[in-house]
Amino acid sequence: MEPDEADESDGTLDLQDLDQEDDEIEDTDEGSPSEEADAANLDINLDQDSGTDDDADIGVAIIGSQPTTVEIDTEIDQQGEVDQDADVASDGGGAGSWAIDVAGVQRPEVDQRIEVDVEVSEGDDGTVTVEIDVDIEDDVEIESDADIDVSDDDETSIHGEIDQDTESDSNVDADVEIRDDIDADVLVDIDSLIKAAAQAAVDVDEDDEDTEIGVDFDEDAAVDGDVDIIVDVGDTADL
Repeated sequence: MEPDEADESDGTLDLQDLDQEDDEIEDTDEGSPSEEADAANLDINLDQDSGTDDDADIGVAIIGSQPTTVEIDTEIDQQGEVDQDADVASDGGGAGSWAIDVAGVQRPEVDQRIEVDVEVSEGDDGTVTVEIDVDIEDDVEIESDADIDVSDDDETSIHGEIDQDTESDSNVDADVEIRDDIDADVLVDIDSLIKAAAQAAVDVDEDDEDTEIGVDFDEDAAVDGDVDIIVDVGDTADL
């Protein structure tokens, strides 16, 4: 049995990036279309890009020439949710200078639980029976909320407060039972790779005629669980 692993970080950041990950995993992105609000010479562009990925693989190998029966029972429960909310408001008459307030919440969460049970027994006819139960539960969620408010001011200023909270948790359990005094070896190899990351950026481009505001929210939540089981019942080579 392997102990639980948990990784959690909370914080409120002012327009800074927070990137926390356990491993690199290929991502599958979902992004909301850009939103624009125009007031005189003001352009506001918001881009929310939330990506999730969930993968589970199970492999079984039997070594030996002895008659063997393998019974496998697997249950894989994968749940994913992406919740994006945006509010863009501009209140001004086009004075040429702007007070820009950017607030937001970025919360990617990843939870994974893997349980593996292996039992090896021998029947009256000498046939070896290998019973394998694998239970995998994955929960991948992303919450992304952005609130942009722009009003007239004497000079252009920007204030941002972005709450970034990433959480990941992995629980792995493996049990092996060899009965009937069988000379057998069982190897259970479990790899649990999880990633939760949040990044935010705000950019203001201003000249004599136009002011462009770009706000980018990026969240990534991914999990990859690999279970490999090798049962060696002796005698000859790999099957």
